[in-house]
Amino acid sequence: MSVNFKHLSKAGGRIMDRLTHPPRGMVRHQAKEQAKALPEFLKPDLPILNVSERFKGPRDWQFLPGDRVVIMTGPCRGNIVHITKHDVATNGFVLDENGPTKSVAVPKDFWAEGQTTHVVNLPILMQKKDLRLVADIEDTANPGKLKTVAVENITFKGQYYDENYKKMMPYRCVFGNSDLIIPWPKPEPTEDGTLTTDSEVAREQTFWIDTIVRGSIPDAAFSTIRNPHSKYRRGKITPSDIRKLVAPKMPLTETKKAYLEEQKMLNERPKEVLTEEDKVMIGNKIIQFLQKKETQSTTSQ
Repeated sequence: MSVNFKHLSKAGGRIMDRLTHPPRGMVRHQAKEQAKALPEFLKPDLPILNVSERFKGPRDWQFLPGDRVVIMTGPCRGNIVHITKHDVATNGFVLDENGPTKSVAVPKDFWAEGQTTHVVNLPILMQKKDLRLVADIEDTANPGKLKTVAVENITFKGQYYDENYKKMMPYRCVFGNSDLIIPWPKPEPTEDGTLTTDSEVAREQTFWIDTIVRGSIPDAAFSTIRNPHSKYRRGKITPSDIRKLVAPKMPLTETKKAYLEEQKMLNERPKEVLTEEDKVMIGNKIIQFLQKKETQSTTSQ
């Protein structure tokens, strides 16, 4: 389910949020299970990252396929190579044959077309911090000529519509010299598939909104995109939900515990029952008290 359609299903939204921000225990468990399931030649050189930690666009990647970069570390240090593609799951870069490689044994079931040996060389993924962008700039010492330099750091400013990528792209500049713009590499052309729609046809409008009161989704279709039996829609909560919402009680102090124990013992004592003789005695005491008060009031007058 796409993130853009989270408003159609609460359950789908919760699933996507869990995939985007998984708990730490789930991340460790998935990494452990993946390490056991993948054969040695398919295991990535870099750890697989969460969706929230992966690069989102050209500002994060800084280098795109087709860029020339120089390797700064490892046995291939100093080699100028081309980036062939990105590894989205690890934020890694796949380089051409001039970059670092490793020899792995590939089962015959996974052989590529034209492969004749079990042992093949596969490129090792490189991190962005181990690469520097290579660009051709004008040589001030020799006017009219270009020189190849490695850019220590790059920055971005503004944006423009790139006809090659068919989208808005930021200007890539040399850090400290924003007037020196390094163009993005031209992507390799891709062939249109059999199910591809022509751009002119795709831009043709075929639907017009005739009212803002009635929704565009038929009423009969809501049951297929919204779960009518979801507890989040019927307005009821379960005992487990109540336990999660109610805060735990504060622990009692030793003084409070002793007081409650004393009150419990007092409440458990047997209560005295008044007999008829006790009632008559109490009544006589009251009569004597009242008669005494009346005698005192008469004497004072």
